[in-house]
Amino acid sequence: MTENSTSGSNMNKLEHYRRLVDISRDIASTLDLDTLLRRIIQAAAEMSGSEAASILLYDEKKQELHFQAATNTENESIMRGIIVPKNSLAGWVAINREPVIVADVHKDNRWFQKVGEKTEFKTRSIIAVPMIAKDTLIGVLEALNKSEGTFTQEDQENLTYLASLAAVAIENTRLFQQSDLISELVHELRTPLASISTVSYLLQRPEISVEQRMELAKTIHTETQRLNEMASSFLDLARLESGRSSFQINSIDIQQLIKECVTITLARASEHGIQINVDIQPSLPPLEADADKMKQVILNLLSNAIKYNRANGQIDIRVFIDPAEPKTLHIAIKDTGIGMSEEDQAHLFERFFRSRHSERMSSGTGLGLSICKKIVEAHGGQIQVESCLNAGTTFTVKLPLKANL
Repeated sequence: MTENSTSGSNMNKLEHYRRLVDISRDIASTLDLDTLLRRIIQAAAEMSGSEAASILLYDEKKQELHFQAATNTENESIMRGIIVPKNSLAGWVAINREPVIVADVHKDNRWFQKVGEKTEFKTRSIIAVPMIAKDTLIGVLEALNKSEGTFTQEDQENLTYLASLAAVAIENTRLFQQSDLISELVHELRTPLASISTVSYLLQRPEISVEQRMELAKTIHTETQRLNEMASSFLDLARLESGRSSFQINSIDIQQLIKECVTITLARASEHGIQINVDIQPSLPPLEADADKMKQVILNLLSNAIKYNRANGQIDIRVFIDPAEPKTLHIAIKDTGIGMSEEDQAHLFERFFRSRHSERMSSGTGLGLSICKKIVEAHGGQIQVESCLNAGTTFTVKLPLKANL
């Protein structure tokens, strides 16, 4: 090797090390999980010279490894939440906590082909490394298809270094989000706890009549239920925000799903004389999504449409595909209720937000719509709201359609 070529090689390495420093700073400065994962996979693809990269996160309680982020955002909405088997390549890396390079995945019986079949992405080669922080498995970082040549030992070393940075950053982000969320939860707990404390004090007063005692006991029951709902919702949101919530993607008959949700809420609607109308466009293709989580979204929106409606009001459910968006399913739920101001709409999906205008009608945790938004966005979709005070509200969920499983 000549002096000039050696000098050029050293310059390339110096530039490479500088880029590593930049990447480490970039990752360390991010406290939003989705943004963090996006930066990690982009760095992984860049550092290894790969066509694509992805991250799988490990759920310690369920002992499951699931896809959470991918460089191709269209594929990501399909991949996210898919659980990979323990005998897959990623599963092997997670169990053994060792990196692996496979030059031809079709010659390795550990290759999990389901993802490629669903995304139509042709994987030729792969390098996968474990993400570990303080001896705790966080997940697996993968790079796919070396653009030029084959994956090398240097690629493995670079991705291993990146994975160690990523693991610490992911754990720090989770801790930050949980501490932030817990502080909000503690603040919200004060109101029902204060009510229970006051009522408990009043129940000890000798002058309280039997009728008054019954009313106070009902208040304790209501506030206890609210605390229970808040705890459950808090756990749901914490899992979604930390990336620990896995999704089981299946082919869904949307007409059947809507029918189930209407059946569940019909009795409550009837109590208030509220009529529910359903209009589903015929011959809709199946939706690829997590059925339980989609049911959770629709039930929450229907529950709100009943809760904030008028007596003898109406709810219209429309499910359709707009010709302008042929790959998107629309689920619109419109009520004839009290509506919302523009100011309330601006904060509607924030955690623990409850409109003062609607609090008089019904109490809630203020987490339901935040959870709905997280679930819909995890599927690559959007949730929108249109409302005017005293003129009703329409929530529209837009979800990407996928091919049959």
